[in-house]
Amino acid sequence: MSDETVQLSEENFIASGAFCRCYRHPQIADQCIKITTDEKRANKRLKADLSYYKKLYRRNADLFYVADYLGTCTTNLGNGYLFECIVDSDGSVSKTIEYYLENKVIQPEIFLKELHHLGVHLLNNCILISDIHAKNVLIQLTEDNAPKPVVVDGIGDSVAITIQNIFKAEVRSKITRRWNRFANKLINSYPEYESFLQMVFISKNDIVR
Repeated sequence: MSDETVQLSEENFIASGAFCRCYRHPQIADQCIKITTDEKRANKRLKADLSYYKKLYRRNADLFYVADYLGTCTTNLGNGYLFECIVDSDGSVSKTIEYYLENKVIQPEIFLKELHHLGVHLLNNCILISDIHAKNVLIQLTEDNAPKPVVVDGIGDSVAITIQNIFKAEVRSKITRRWNRFANKLINSYPEYESFLQMVFISKNDIVR
């Protein structure tokens, strides 16, 4: 943890969820800072997320599609938790799947195929997401590459009993159920894109043997 206190303001604010408020680091453009909210479960949830990151590091999991945890800092708003800030090629913070589906800025087929790749990546690397929805997956736009979906929140497993997570088959079953539930929610929310959203689903056939 740095000794310097990072000064955050509404100018740095990115987004807020039930458990954290997220700010762009005012000095380090490719980092963001999460501050826990007053919700009584916020600290417990954050500790569980960080504990899961440690498990992923121990087994050298590939975090290509996941915003990485970078450490802690002190801010004027309290203890801060540093994460990779997902930004587009123009330097702006990447926008959510929800934004692109609602605003029709780019054609959905351009990034929904990549969204399927994210699901397959989570499945093959046994990375659990406790709460996946259209607001915690960003679409990173780069100059040369295809749009890249990145999970920025909800890493881990929020259920009370996680003993079965020692079994790879059980973890992959959870990932598949949660991911396909997410895909169905997208279809229910954006029925006009159903034909494209069908490509988002994953199955055991996507597991690389």
